[in-house]
This record gives sequence, C-alpha cells and structure tokens, in this order.
Amino acid sequence: MRDKCDMDREDIIGSYKLAELVTLTRDGSPVCWPMLPGLERGRIVFSTGYLYPTKARNAQRDPRVAVLFSDPSASGRCDDDPLVLVQGRAEVLDRDIQRNTERYVDQLMRKATAFRLMLSVPWIRHAMAGYLARIWIEVVPDRQDVWARADAPPPSLRGMSRPAAFVPREPIVLPPDVFGWLPRYTRPPVLAYLDREGRPAAVRVQAAVRPDRIDVSCCLQTVEGAPACLTYHRLIGNYRGNDAFLIRGHFDAAGGLVPERLVGYGGTADDRELGSVKLLRLIKGWGKQLPARLAAQGRPQVVARPSSRSR
Repeated sequence: MRDKCDMDREDIIGSYKLAELVTLTRDGSPVCWPMLPGLERGRIVFSTGYLYPTKARNAQRDPRVAVLFSDPSASGRCDDDPLVLVQGRAEVLDRDIQRNTERYVDQLMRKATAFRLMLSVPWIRHAMAGYLARIWIEVVPDRQDVWARADAPPPSLRGMSRPAAFVPREPIVLPPDVFGWLPRYTRPPVLAYLDREGRPAAVRVQAAVRPDRIDVSCCLQTVEGAPACLTYHRLIGNYRGNDAFLIRGHFDAAGGLVPERLVGYGGTADDRELGSVKLLRLIKGWGKQLPARLAAQGRPQVVARPSSRSR
C-alpha cells in the first residue's frame, strides 16, 4: 500500500546518496542536515543516532518536514537532474533500537561502499556500536515540487513566513576561519525556511557571506524576522566523508540573513571523514556512552549487526 503522494521522480529520490532533511525546532525555526536517504513503501526514510536524537525529537514534536534532493554525488546521476522537494509528515520509530540498528547496518552495506567492507567485520561493528545504534524517521509525502536547477522554484515556494513562537536572537560575528573553510564547498548552499503556509521548505541559493550578514541571491520574498538555516555540505566519495556546517539566523528588513548561531563547524581539515582523528574520537566516545544510556532507559544492550535476512 502506498502513501498519500505518489512521487513522480522516484528515479532521483530512489538513487541519490544524499538528501537535505529539514525539521523544525521548538520555536518553529528550520534546521537542515544532509543525510543518507532511503525509499521504502513510498516513504522517504532516514536514521539518526540514538545518542544524538535531536532530528528525531524535532520530528516527534512537530511532524512537518521537508526533504530536498539537490546533490547527485556518488549516485551515478548528474547535475542535469532537476531539484526535487518533498514536503510531508514524519513518523519516528524509536522503540526497537536493536531492529533499528540492524536496519541501518543493512542500509550502509547496501548504499555506502566506504562502509561495506568495514561492516562485514564483527569487531569493527562492535567498536562502532555507539554510532550504528539508530532511530528512524519515515517521511510520508504530502507534496512534491520539481524544477530545473537553473530555474527559480515554483511560485508556491517563493513566499516565506515567520512562526509566532520565533523570536530572533542576538546576532553573532562569524569567526575568521569560516572564510577559509567555505571554498571547500563547490555547490551553492541550501537555504531552509518556512513557506507561506508555514511548512518547512528548502532551495539552493547563491550566498555572499560576510562576518555579520549574508546576502542571499534567490527569488524568495523574504520576511523581516523570519528564521532560516543556511547549510553548506559535501559528500566525499561514497560516504568516505560527509562534512557539513550550518549558519542559523533570521532575515532583516533588507532581505539579508543575520547569523545567530554556527552549528557543526569544526575547523579541521577533514571534519568527519573516515580515518580522521575527529571521527575516531566521536565513535570511541559514543561507544562508551551507549551501554549506560541504554541501561538508564531500561533497554536491552544493542548488538551491531546486519539483519537476519542480510546475513
């Protein structure tokens, strides 16, 4: 049985190795992260770490989400593809962490070649258990928009709104190192915002970043005080690395994006690339945290392994 919206670009949705997922925070502001997508039963599926469940908790609190397919890296496709935005409702699966973990191992072994050999080795899976333990987010599509990469998005996506609960924060000045980091990202950033109807949305934009303000070149009709999230990311190989950082903020009266918060910026040469010291430290830390977190919540310990049908 299929869900409400039949997606007519499943060739893109089903093959892309990366999609930008937009969820909403407590104050209604959007947050956008690049994630590994799947397409199952007419739903777009993602997972997030059991030990870092913010995306899932956002989606539980407010199930309105958006998914942009704009980066064909490692998918065997190219930039001739149009952009595809799916807006929908999220369902969060967080009860059976063992089953969720097996499902994620299956997905990585099927879609991310950088992980395939590693995850075939039991002791490596065990060492990565803190990273592999998962919560799943399944997106039930309500609406799909498709437009050529060089064109403006459809009129329904060009408006913007400000949620009643959102109050702009004090602006920040971006650190100087960010400007040395930006050239690493060859694709334009993704701008996440709320459309006129208050639904999360996302488009690719050109952005001129200054320390205290970002000039965004696009055809959106900005609203003073409206929240937004500018996401820079790149996929290295087929998940050898997926580094990203976000600039969260709000639009001013002149249509400029005022930075409020920098998220995910590490300033390292390789960020989260496989084999990096940063990633090894993260995985080691998660491995230590996992048993205690599971025990505190009265959950059984997790075995990092593929599902029985994949063994």
